[in-house]
Amino acid sequence: MIDRLSPADSSFLYLEEAHTPTHVGQVLIFDAPADYDTHALSMAISARVERMPRYRQRVHSLPGRVVSPVWVDDTEFDLDYHVRRSALPAPGDRAQLQDFVARVCARPLDRHRPLWEVYVVEGLDDGRIAVISKVHQALIESGDITGLSSEARAQDAPGAGWTPTPGPSARELLSDTAISLVKRPGSVVGTVRGGLAELRATAGRVGRVAGTVAKAAARPASGRTFAVESAGARRYLMVDGSLADLREVRKAMSTGGHKRPSLHAVALTVVTGGLRIWLQSRGEHVPAQRSVRAMVPVSVARDGTPYGSTVEALFIDLPVGESSPAMRLRQIQFALDHQLAQHSGVRAADLMGMAGFAPPALHSLGVRVGASLSTRLFDLVITNVPGPQRQMYADGLPLVASYPVLPLTKGHAMAIGMTSYLGAMHYGVLADREAIPDLDQLRAAIAEAVEELLHWVADPFGTEGN
Repeated sequence: MIDRLSPADSSFLYLEEAHTPTHVGQVLIFDAPADYDTHALSMAISARVERMPRYRQRVHSLPGRVVSPVWVDDTEFDLDYHVRRSALPAPGDRAQLQDFVARVCARPLDRHRPLWEVYVVEGLDDGRIAVISKVHQALIESGDITGLSSEARAQDAPGAGWTPTPGPSARELLSDTAISLVKRPGSVVGTVRGGLAELRATAGRVGRVAGTVAKAAARPASGRTFAVESAGARRYLMVDGSLADLREVRKAMSTGGHKRPSLHAVALTVVTGGLRIWLQSRGEHVPAQRSVRAMVPVSVARDGTPYGSTVEALFIDLPVGESSPAMRLRQIQFALDHQLAQHSGVRAADLMGMAGFAPPALHSLGVRVGASLSTRLFDLVITNVPGPQRQMYADGLPLVASYPVLPLTKGHAMAIGMTSYLGAMHYGVLADREAIPDLDQLRAAIAEAVEELLHWVADPFGTEGN
């Protein structure tokens, strides 16, 4: 039986350009003993692949894109190509790791091979090990390649071996294509056009965006800072924060009869404050009325759909011009409440309890929504995926941190992903290298934004200076 890509997955392949690859990445940091051999972790990932047939398949397209491409077994599958061992030169600091991630994630995946790569990186200055994954949108829903588990020594059972099945012949593909044309003649037009309209029409599991788009279209995105014609090179930034700090702010805001804000709203307020401080540090004028429009995907539940399987696109005007951190939070919470009133949002606790929870898959759904919309509707994509608050492992190594790597959608200079894990909030920021040369300054700006909120919590009426 010929296994075709879905129209939405086909669209992502056709819409992808050399300077705007659409794979989703992840940076995992593990503690490791001094004598640990990273080859063991590579072998653990290899064992995982044996349980995931899709990760041994490549995409085969017909000339002219008459119908959707098909999945075929890669008869020359080379595991060493996909699972690569690397090392940072001394001193192996965070800046070097970020540069490594930026270079790796800027390169498109090889279309002639299965659409994924994993890098096991040693040589970090603290003796830890990094695992960097990049998986194409068309593949990511097939499972998490890193095989994280809450069990310290959980391992995939040995595979029974794998023999690739030869792909369909040209005659079989043409015959199946003819049948598809007869049964679904309208699908051909959408495929040939590259799939943008088809993506919106067929990706029901990704999100219903029509109503929100119509509202956002009335107010275009805010400015040039976050708009760019990408040249392909990237910068990447990893930022660490405390989940307890965000919870403290949330609790404080619920006093005095005020409704308790969501943790999601507090996280967005931190990003807003960070962007405000960063914009000011680069000499930009930030008037009181200035805002930055973020496309913020939110997981929702609908009748007949599981938690997290549907994503709604919310457009939130982040009030970077507002000087009061408390007022920023109230404005963001109001905007979230107003838009979520039309939807059924899923609680963070429900997402964290999902079987087989995989942050990259949920970040990916958000990116899909953003890529299907006009670049004029928003300035940047911001995703926030709550991760497990219990210790996770891979090959017995404890996971220390998890940073998302979102792709840059066409026309945008920055994308921000957030993943909470084990009491921490980890920010992963990908940016165009030429448009955002000062990305590293955003780290201190985010930290300062948290301090602003905590200072307000400690002195809400501003009495310290009196």
